[in-house]
Amino acid sequence: MDQATIISYALGYIAVAMAVFLMFLPALAIVGLLLLVAGAVQVIVLLLNAMAVGLYKAVLRMYHHLLDRWHSRPRGRLTAH
Repeated sequence: MDQATIISYALGYIAVAMAVFLMFLPALAIVGLLLLVAGAVQVIVLLLNAMAVGLYKAVLRMYHHLLDRWHSRPRGRLTAH
């Protein structure tokens, strides 16, 4: 096998590899966009979770503050009957 045949086979393989890459490029772009959308949704869910935890802690802190004020009334602490 001479050098011209080897080079033509190599160029053929490279051309086929590039053609396959270009053929699958739209699918790769769609997968990339889907990954970006999934990442954005994950960030939004993370922010919503952080807001929900913060809201829960704020409500719990307010409840404990009101409970402490209620128990420190002049009539004394509440007792069970």
